[in-house]
Amino acid sequence: MQQSFINDKIKEEIKSRADIVDVISEYIPLKQKGKAFVGLCPFHDDTNPSLSVRRDMGQFRCFSCNTGGDVFTFIMKYQNLTYPEAIKSLAEKYGITITELPQEDGTAQKVKYELKNLNQFAVEYFHRTLVGSTSGNSALTYLRNRGIEDRTIANFKLGFSLPSWDGLLKSATKAGFSIKTLLQGGFILEGKSKDHYYDRFRGRVMFPIFDPKGEPIAFGGRILEAEKDTAKYINSPETPLYSKSKTLYNLNLAQRSIQNEGFAILVEGYMDAISCYQAGVNNVIASLGTALTDNHVKLLRRWTSDVVIAYDTDKAGENATLRGLDLLVKDDIKVRVLTIPSGKDPDDYIRENGTSAFRKLVDDSDNLVEYKINRIEKHIGINNIDGKKQAVNDLVGTLASMKNQVERSEYVKKCAERLNIEEEFIWHELAKHGAGKNLVRSTQPSLRSNPKKSAKENIEKQLIECLIQYPEFIKQSRLQLTKDDFSNDCHVELIELLWESFDNKGVIELGDLINMCQNKESRDFISSLILKKSPLPDGEAHYNGCIKKMMEFREREYRRNILKENSEDKLVIAKRLMDIRKRNLY
Repeated sequence: MQQSFINDKIKEEIKSRADIVDVISEYIPLKQKGKAFVGLCPFHDDTNPSLSVRRDMGQFRCFSCNTGGDVFTFIMKYQNLTYPEAIKSLAEKYGITITELPQEDGTAQKVKYELKNLNQFAVEYFHRTLVGSTSGNSALTYLRNRGIEDRTIANFKLGFSLPSWDGLLKSATKAGFSIKTLLQGGFILEGKSKDHYYDRFRGRVMFPIFDPKGEPIAFGGRILEAEKDTAKYINSPETPLYSKSKTLYNLNLAQRSIQNEGFAILVEGYMDAISCYQAGVNNVIASLGTALTDNHVKLLRRWTSDVVIAYDTDKAGENATLRGLDLLVKDDIKVRVLTIPSGKDPDDYIRENGTSAFRKLVDDSDNLVEYKINRIEKHIGINNIDGKKQAVNDLVGTLASMKNQVERSEYVKKCAERLNIEEEFIWHELAKHGAGKNLVRSTQPSLRSNPKKSAKENIEKQLIECLIQYPEFIKQSRLQLTKDDFSNDCHVELIELLWESFDNKGVIELGDLINMCQNKESRDFISSLILKKSPLPDGEAHYNGCIKKMMEFREREYRRNILKENSEDKLVIAKRLMDIRKRNLY
């Protein structure tokens, strides 16, 4: 395999033309402030402009998440490209030829170039047929009956292929594309007689398939009037541009939302993805009607490590879910499964129940243990020996493939609790898969050292999280607590910063809070809250519960200190302990 090499001269030429301020301004608004240009950082949930771009230095830097670099770095991170891909992307944009890149066979490069042009031509041809002529009226009616709006048709560049045998063939050859290129792109098929060709897609609603950079590489087509033995959906064949096992539908539009939301929703088909996106659920992608593959998982891994599977609930969808679940878990991706009531697919459910109802299903989606156990419970029950054994058999392979040993331990515990069996039985089955040894189990004392301190720190952490999400309780907490009530240095720093910041501003800005933290653990804690998907459901109840626990810890500490005192007057000690009991601590 040839190695990529791009010399520094070429890179500098690209930088000289690709002004970093101009490039970044295409993605986010920038405002000049002295020598710098500032804006909201796209790489974290920024509320105050923390991204600084210096034209004179050719660099950008976020002072909240500490992301920075040159124009290539920005394009790499924003578009999730490799370094050579980012350079090539900017070179193409600014008309710079990179001769140093490894040269494929000249013919292969020419084929790809021609296919890119042909796919772009086909996108415009099919879209124009749908929205710009009476020939597309039946397809427009179908889409509108499915609830697809005009803006969505334009956004996804949906189209229509004429029911004639050679509509695209004639238009493409007239535009200068060769029969050979049309065959290589999968747009036409060869007839029985010599030199006779006809369109692959006829009388179908057309769904262009784009790569992550937004370039069209293939198509899917949905028949309007099905005849006997006619497939409802057909897709482009494998081409030099397109491999269905390496392509995810709508990733070009969904990638930024996936990063912002922190997870992707994986659906089965075009219409599911389009309906979700139209409804404002933008972090949705589809696997193009094919089973999820290792290549799909690797592609997804570039954008997220958290996936919600929302396949159809029929038998085929259920089997696809199980296969996809195990593949994702094996690659250390957190998996949840969304179950749609009444056997509907996401498209139908959103149209009938709305966006909020669908988001509620996403929030309530099951983790892998819950999903697999619920499935067994639905089919054969889990209150009998056969059901328990079947559930364990289904789960063991998934648990064994997990890379994170602590996570595996916790799932073993949950499985044992749900099935009402001993954990040791599950560990015994895991051992048969080579996953039962050298594991840190949740029942081992090593994970529970100093349990009292650990429990207290957990309550402290929950309280601080509550105060950040519900700052209206900060003033009240200052009247009830002191910094001495906190045992963890990180928590002491955070509570003091919260009190001080609220006194000064009356509001809490997480970006400012991160900048003020001296302790890395404190910064990491705040960063994790920024990425949190949903707030605590009941702030007041959570706050009161935490305060009650903190007071109990305080009373316990008072008692220990009193009993440690070297006093022979038992009556004095008893009186002081009684005073503690009577004290109105909360």
